Amino acid sequence: MPTSSFDTFFACTIILAAALIATGFVTSTMQVRIDNTKSINEQSYLQAIADHIVTSPGTPSNWGTSSSVPTDFGLAAISSTIPYELDIDKVTRLNSLNDYSISYFDMETASRLNNIALGIAVSQIMDVSIEQSSSNTTNNDVSFTLSISTSIDSEPVSASLNCYVVANNYLNNVTGSTSDIGLGYVTVQIPSASKDNAMAIVFARASFDDRITSYAIFNLASSTQQTVSSNGFLTLSPIGHELSFSTNSSELTIQNGYVFSYAYQQNLAYTPGAMHCAIPEIVDKSPLIIVVYGVNDGAYFQEWVSYPQVPLNAGSDFSGSQQNVFSYIVTINGVLYKLDISFGDVAS
Repeated sequence: MPTSSFDTFFACTIILAAALIATGFVTSTMQVRIDNTKSINEQSYLQAIADHIVTSPGTPSNWGTSSSVPTDFGLAAISSTIPYELDIDKVTRLNSLNDYSISYFDMETASRLNNIALGIAVSQIMDVSIEQSSSNTTNNDVSFTLSISTSIDSEPVSASLNCYVVANNYLNNVTGSTSDIGLGYVTVQIPSASKDNAMAIVFARASFDDRITSYAIFNLASSTQQTVSSNGFLTLSPIGHELSFSTNSSELTIQNGYVFSYAYQQNLAYTPGAMHCAIPEIVDKSPLIIVVYGVNDGAYFQEWVSYPQVPLNAGSDFSGSQQNVFSYIVTINGVLYKLDISFGDVAS
C-alpha cells in the first residue's frame, strides 16, 4: 500500500525528534531556559536588596547620627520626599576613615545577606582634575596657575568654579569657569612664607544643573591633587553636624578651622582644648570641606575632611570574583551623587 505525503512527513518528524533527543539538543535547550530563569530570579532577588538599601532608612532609622550598629541596613534619609535621597551621616559612617564607621561585618549582617559579598561605592557625578601649569615668585608672594578640567563619564562639561586658597594666616578665594571642552584656568597667589602648607579647595558646579557640584583638593606645596588628608596625626570625623577630633600626638594644639561650600565660607566655633565642635549648617547645594589648623610640636599644620566623606568604597573589593552591580543617582544634602551597590554570586 503506497504511503501518503503526510505519512512520510510524520515519519521524518519522528526520526528528527529522536535524533535531537539523542544528541542532547532538547535537553540542553531546556537547561538553558532553566539557567536563564535562575539568573533572572537571582537578579530580581539582588535588585530587591539593593532597592531596600537605597529606599529604607534602616533600623533604627537614625543610626547614622549615633554610634550604634544598625540591625536593618538602609541608607535613606528619614521622612524624605525626594526619590533616592540618602542620609549624609549614614553614608559618612561607611567611610573607614571616620572614627564612627561601621564594619563590613556589621553592614553585611544588617543587610541579612548569607554568604553574599556586598560592596558600596559613592562617587561624585562630575570629575574635577587639577594640574599646576605654572608658578611665579615676585617679592614676597608666589602665584600658581592651575589648569582645571571638568567631565562627566569622561565627557567634558562646562562648569563655574570657586577656588579657596588656605595657608598659614592666609585665606582668599578666586572664581573662574571651564569652557564647553571642560577646561579652565585660575591663578592664585599666596605669601611665600606660607607656601609649605598651602592648599587650594576647588568647587565646580555644572552649568546645566546646580545639583551637580563637586570638589577637589590641590596641595600647592607638592603640586599634587589629594583625595584624603595626608598628615596623619589628626583624624577628623564629621557626624550629626558635629566634628570630632582624635590624635596620636601629645604635642598637638588645635587653634580653629573653616567650613567651605561652593558659595560660602564660615569659621568654626571651636573652644580651645575641646575634642569636638559644631559644624555650621550651610544652605548650599554643595559638599562641605572642613579645614582644621593648629600647631603640632611647634610646626603649623592643617587637616581637611569632606562632609559627606565621599568618594568612598566600603565592603568587598570583589577581586577575582563575580560582581553584580546596581547603579543609582542619589541625592545627599541637595547634591547628586552616583551610588553603586555590588553583590557577589548567590549561593546555590
